[in-house]
Formats: sequence, C-alpha cells, structure tokens
Amino acid sequence: MKSHIATEAIAALPDTPGVYLFYGALEELLYVGKSKTIRTRVRSHFSAPEERWLCRRVHRVVARETAGELGALLLESQLIKELHPMYNVAARRRRRIIIARKTMNHQGYAVVTLQPVDYLEVKENEPVLGVFKHKTQAKEYLAMIAKTHRLCPKLLRLEAAKRYCFSYHLAQCDGACMGEEDPAQYNARLEKAFDARRIKAWPYEGGIAVEEQSSRSTQREIFLIDNWCLIASFRASGETFEKSTHGQHRFDYDSYKILYGYLTDPGRQASITPLSRQAFEDLRRKGLDGLLKDFSAGR
Repeated sequence: MKSHIATEAIAALPDTPGVYLFYGALEELLYVGKSKTIRTRVRSHFSAPEERWLCRRVHRVVARETAGELGALLLESQLIKELHPMYNVAARRRRRIIIARKTMNHQGYAVVTLQPVDYLEVKENEPVLGVFKHKTQAKEYLAMIAKTHRLCPKLLRLEAAKRYCFSYHLAQCDGACMGEEDPAQYNARLEKAFDARRIKAWPYEGGIAVEEQSSRSTQREIFLIDNWCLIASFRASGETFEKSTHGQHRFDYDSYKILYGYLTDPGRQASITPLSRQAFEDLRRKGLDGLLKDFSAGR
C-alpha cells in the first residue's frame, strides 16, 4: 500500500526549523515531530523502510515553523502534552515523573520519600533530592546508593524493618536506622549520593530573555525564562508580532531538560540576555510592542 501523501505536498513543506504533524484519514493526529529542517526530516520518514507502517496511515502533513531549534523543541513538547498524538508513545509515557523528597525524622536523619507528580512543586521543608522517569528507575537508584554510599535501606524506604535494617547485619549499614551513626555524617553522604540526579540550580540572578532568529526567513522568537520555567514566548515576522504563547509558570521536567541543554551550550550564549528581577518583570509587562522595541537592535 502506497503513501497517501503526494511528492509535491512534501516538496511544498518549508525546509526551516519547526514542528510537523501527521494526520490520518479521519483527521486523527498520528504523530508530532520536530526538526531543524522540516521538509528534509519528513522526507526521511517516508523513505525509511522501518517507518512505512506509519507513513501509510498519513493523509495530511502540517508544518509549524519556528525561528530556531529551541522553539521547535519547546513547541513539540507542548503539542505532545496537549494533543496526545497516537504514536508519540515514549513521550507520553514520560508525562509523569517520580521525585525523591527529603524529610527529617525525629532523630535528625534524612528520610527519602518517592512521589509521582505531573509538575514539580518546590517545598522548602521537603527539598527535592532527585528526579526519575519512573518508580523502577528510582528504586534501582536507591538500592545502588545504599551499597555505594553505605546508606540505610530503612531510611531510604526500601525496607520496613522495625529495628535494624538487613544491611546492618551484613555490615553494610553503620546503624543510622537505630540512631547509632552521627546524623550529620549520614546526611552528608546522602546529599553526595544524589548529586547526579539533582535538578541543577538556576544559574542566573533573575530571569533571562532568549532570542532566536531564522537564517532562512524573517521569523524571530523571544522566550522569557525564569527558574527553568518558560514564562512566555513571542513570535515576530519582520516588524510585526503575529502571536504570543504563555508558559504554565510551573516546573516541567521535559522543558527543564530542553532548557538545561540549550542554556549550558557554549555556542548559545550570544542569544541569552540575563535580566535583573525588576528588568525581567518590566519586560514581561511591556507587551508585544515594547518587547520588539527592546530587541530591535539585537539586545
């Protein structure tokens, strides 16, 4: 069975950064993808033998251009969460995450609690130690650090022993479960054990503005970001803003990974404008005309 999409329809797609959407015969959304070059990426789908099963179902392709890669990454993540395409299975499965929170027991030892969440809520009295894709990954990590850092499985909530944990009898726990180890030393080892899983600290004093400008068109996008959250994004073509998209003002793990990868890339630093708290709030309130004016000279 051949594809329902004509070669001319694919050739008409823009070869610019953005997102593409595959629709089926009943206008059901099959798949959402992103690319730096939409037309080239869509062609690769239709020429790959292992993807024939998907392409045979495609009756229409819609492209949404962005000014650059960051816009494409964020838009793809947003559309998958909002529209639930049939075949973005892996991305849908990552919607909920598992966080490891730290609380203190009455003896002063840190206790770990796993909690499934859709969005990360920061609590001063229950700081987040780490973030995981699913509960199995979280428990495997806890079991690993229990051995490598001599942490107590009872305090990690891997065991429900009333007295000493099983590891204590194997000489792999120093007795924190029964108050025999100095709490400060134990807690320090716990903090060190979670270094690899911790959400990185926001590296700026205030918010930032990130500007992307397409090398193939007049499209520009400006993103306002604070504490790993997309606060708002604005798109312009030439001298006129076409639309604005507002973020959810909440931490989203998929967006965090996208933003962390982008902001820590040395090649992206020229597009980032750090702002003081007051300047960030002023810029957010100015609206589209004020925003374009501020960035018209490549601020």
